[in-house]
Amino acid sequence: MPPPPRRATLRDVAARAGVSAAQASLALNGRGRVAPATAERIRRAAAELDYQADSRARQLRTGQRSAYGVVIRNMRNPFFLDVLSGMEVRAHREGALLLILSSDYDADREAAALRRLGAEGVGGVAIAPIGRAGRLTEWIPRHPGIPVVAFNCTPDPALSGAGGAVTTVGPDDGAAVSLALGHLRERGHRAATLVTAPLELAADWGREEEFHRRCAEWGLRGTVVRCPLDHASVARMAAERIGRARGGGGHEALVVNSDHLGTAVYDAARSLGLRVGRDASVVGHDDLPTSALLDPGLTTVALDRALLGDHVMRLLLSPGEGAGADGVRLPVHLVERDSVAVLDT
Repeated sequence: MPPPPRRATLRDVAARAGVSAAQASLALNGRGRVAPATAERIRRAAAELDYQADSRARQLRTGQRSAYGVVIRNMRNPFFLDVLSGMEVRAHREGALLLILSSDYDADREAAALRRLGAEGVGGVAIAPIGRAGRLTEWIPRHPGIPVVAFNCTPDPALSGAGGAVTTVGPDDGAAVSLALGHLRERGHRAATLVTAPLELAADWGREEEFHRRCAEWGLRGTVVRCPLDHASVARMAAERIGRARGGGGHEALVVNSDHLGTAVYDAARSLGLRVGRDASVVGHDDLPTSALLDPGLTTVALDRALLGDHVMRLLLSPGEGAGADGVRLPVHLVERDSVAVLDT
């Protein structure tokens, strides 16, 4: 069996381009003054040789790290794909790469993912955490100097005091809940159910606090239901609540924290021979491209998911830049479709 082909080195690139290794390094790193024509010749030589810089060697030499870790909660939710896409665009532009892991709403998996990223010597960690602070409070003091950006969670003072500041990026949860409840109220609803994760797994408790506040202010009967946030569990829970409400002459209106889970309410209604927007109501969050294609279309709170990812990556690359005490709160708006019934007022 022939030996594997030798990996191209910086000297190989320099020799092909007819320049010194120092010039080749400056051109490929985008640093120093290299004539545009020479820089283009060097980049072309690198592409022809399939040259890849040794990131670990560069890290040891310069102290700079090019790999950044990302830990998400649910690989099945398309929301995270859009966030990752926004992160990747900026990472690519800045010469960084992403190592992506999933906790799958499991605290032990989250801890293992953080340990792995720490061992890899990443330059920063972006995480959609589970629970209140969770394993981050243990991990951060052991990895000083590594910036952490938590996204899609409520800002937690415990994280800022865990040995290093944690920047939070996410939607304006107060506005999101107000928009959802306000729409239900305008359509004659006097009760609403907020679907959230079990207490030990819920990272966006700010939405629950706003839910109770708005319900009290507007005279709505608010109920919080804790449920594993997977499609099958939400569908079972929704079917039980919709069936119970219908049996008692009432109407179930659910507010969920993702369009991904909103589709589970459609499945629940269909399993009972009922229809969303007539026999039951639901308001989603995220405005995924598929939400307009549901029958009827899903009313949802829209968020620029790619922009969220861009903010996360920007803060990893420039820790603390442009973020206040509450981190970055992105604007949201309501996209009204037909998943909320109009009730007699």
